[in-house]
Amino acid sequence: MSFDQLTVQQLKIFLAVYKHKSASLAAAELGVTNSTVSRALAAARAVFDDVLFIRTAGGFVPTEKAHELASPTSEIVSILRKINTRYTKFSPATSSGSVEIRAYDEFTYPVERVILNRIQPLAPRMHFHVSALSYDCVNELLNGTVDFAVVYEGFNDDRLNFTCFSQTQDIFLLCRSGHPLLSGCFCAQDLSAYPLIEIDNYRDNSRPLLVDICHEVGTNMCVRAFTESVASAFQLIASSDAVAVICNQFTLNFANRVQGLDYIKLPAPILGRIRKLRSIVKPIGNYIAYGNTNQSPVFQWILQQLSEGLSADWQTALETNASEVHPRT
Repeated sequence: MSFDQLTVQQLKIFLAVYKHKSASLAAAELGVTNSTVSRALAAARAVFDDVLFIRTAGGFVPTEKAHELASPTSEIVSILRKINTRYTKFSPATSSGSVEIRAYDEFTYPVERVILNRIQPLAPRMHFHVSALSYDCVNELLNGTVDFAVVYEGFNDDRLNFTCFSQTQDIFLLCRSGHPLLSGCFCAQDLSAYPLIEIDNYRDNSRPLLVDICHEVGTNMCVRAFTESVASAFQLIASSDAVAVICNQFTLNFANRVQGLDYIKLPAPILGRIRKLRSIVKPIGNYIAYGNTNQSPVFQWILQQLSEGLSADWQTALETNASEVHPRT
């Protein structure tokens, strides 16, 4: 077998195995069978006269020749992918590829719903990897290793693009059922009597907004915990007098299904101050963030589907939450 007989798919499989050090993970990323991976590796080994990967208990270990081949092969595949996406007719039904999405914990389920119910029925050959975002992934968005990040108004970086899929209107205080603050008549001084659970995926502010607001009136609000997990935050709040601030309708939708939790709209003075402080970064809302590396028709189509799907689900959640007993105002 000669190099001319290697297919683009076989080169992609080589790169996926090199990336994951696993045949099964490479198969999952590309949406092929393990046997397809095995045949592709056999063909590459025959062409390059090298085993390329040594199977060990810890995974596939690339040989020296595999390391040498990785960079030029990546360049070849990248060029071919650009030709395919820019100059061939785009059809969701026949398009394939792997899409990397990072999302704040509150958004992972809605993103998965949009993919399952809206995108994959039209594009069954596309594969999506959605994982919870727990760090500032700006560099990955810029270099294209992550395609999209679904976030609220963080990521203050002018090098990124943002598509807003929903505006945030009201902001709520989440607490246990029966909490004294549910009366609604409270100010910043009253808030400072209770600890804060900050649902924070990465700290784009020097300190939580409620802490700043309490500090402005000469009181201190204790932060009991920072957590990236909404489920963890809910359990901490339901079992204590701690409170949290949420402005996400998907989070409210989840809270409505958890016993022992309640929430209330923040009073107008506190809400107005939060809006003023937060708008210094970006207008309060929910965004899909992405870089400029990939602007192909398929990329733009996925962006449109994500934006429209999340916007529609946000509106549904907003209407559902409005009909619930919560919030008590």
